[in-house]
Amino acid sequence: MNNDELIRKIQQKRLIFTVTTGRSGTAYLASIFGFARMVYSVHEPSPEYADVLRLVQTNSERAREFLLTKKLPVILATPSDIYVETSHLACKGFLEPLLELGVVPDLIIHRRAPRDVALSMLKMGTIPGRSDKGLRFYLSPADPGVFAPSNWHTLHDYQLCYWYCLEIERRAGNYKQLFKEAGARISETTLAGLKTFDGLTDCFTDLDLQVKYPGWLSRLRFLRSARVKVNESRETKKDIRIPNNIDDLEAALLETIETSVFNGSV
Repeated sequence: MNNDELIRKIQQKRLIFTVTTGRSGTAYLASIFGFARMVYSVHEPSPEYADVLRLVQTNSERAREFLLTKKLPVILATPSDIYVETSHLACKGFLEPLLELGVVPDLIIHRRAPRDVALSMLKMGTIPGRSDKGLRFYLSPADPGVFAPSNWHTLHDYQLCYWYCLEIERRAGNYKQLFKEAGARISETTLAGLKTFDGLTDCFTDLDLQVKYPGWLSRLRFLRSARVKVNESRETKKDIRIPNNIDDLEAALLETIETSVFNGSV
């Protein structure tokens, strides 16, 4: 199948991607779309964005190649006309190439409190721009297309985690405008909100989705599933001391960001 034919066929599906930090309940987010009719929902399926994430930051052509040769063919083969993927990596260099290819996905802008996310990242030892996993799965202040603190090398690990959360929030605002202008449906959700049935149905309404079961049965099944603990990770948390001056670290970072240099157009 050539690229033109692939794009024509993928345009016949509805794609829904997520703009989020990660450590925000994205596995849970994928699971609740099991309550939507005619939806195929996955969390972080293969092929994995992380395999090319570092390369994509400096070469958007690698994102286009990844989409055309790996990601989109797999999506096309899924057994439903509506495809939902809740990976936090799509918003790190893969959404713009989709638009350029003529594919306009709907977006879920999914939030969890930045401090909660940053602390979770810190405990996992996934430090943006610094640790191996931080580089593999997250943006770095050294990347083009980010709002980079000029002194980022001197920042505390917690500050780098918190910076990353602020950068994703900045992107979320830009993507909301860009994709809405392109005709996408947008739903803005929170982890706390999606633990309620009203939050679930509001999200489905935003995205023009229908619940799979009759209302009363959907509510009953959802309330049972919502009891499970979310944001679990297979990775072991590190023995890392949490700083006792988090307020000061955040304030200092925000002050630094005011004089930061923006390295791109996202």
